[in-house]
Amino acid sequence: MIARCERPLEWGVLIDYWFGEAIAPDDASRNERVEEHLLCCGSCSQRLQDLVALGDGVRRLAREGAIAMVVTRSFLEWAAREGLRVREYRVQPGGRAACTIRPEDDLLVGRLQGRFSGASRLDVVWHLENGSEHRIDDLPFSPDADEVILAQKTSEMRMIGAETWTVRLIARDAGGERLVGEYTFAHSPHRL
Repeated sequence: MIARCERPLEWGVLIDYWFGEAIAPDDASRNERVEEHLLCCGSCSQRLQDLVALGDGVRRLAREGAIAMVVTRSFLEWAAREGLRVREYRVQPGGRAACTIRPEDDLLVGRLQGRFSGASRLDVVWHLENGSEHRIDDLPFSPDADEVILAQKTSEMRMIGAETWTVRLIARDAGGERLVGEYTFAHSPHRL
């Protein structure tokens, strides 16, 4: 039976601890308190193990290019350290990127620039040339960030031909919806 504590560690504390973000000279005592808690608390130790397993699964899926997802700058840094080849397209609101994916690319990401301050929620809408539309509501984002990084399914991107699509980021705040930016991607297949 797993020992339960009266005051479990918050998810943010566990995430910071696992990724080393709490490790700083002025924060050493916090790390020691977290480690002591984890040694004595089976429940929080199990939650940390679950977090590690989830992270491993996400990294595996990302490495395989099996899912489209929002990623962070630190994720891209991790990918580079792991030797993954990342093809990036940074686009300003109203901008256009000519893009492709090469056989050696492991990840394909669009870095959508924008201002998100004041937004309580951020949605993304893809408009494809054929008129279809795909929407993902409530993206993970930081209001202080200056971009949202979208990793694409590389397996699908390798199979599409020449195609142009428009991506819109829509913020929701107290005043309703507002367009953060519209970004155009003109994809062409890689030619050997």
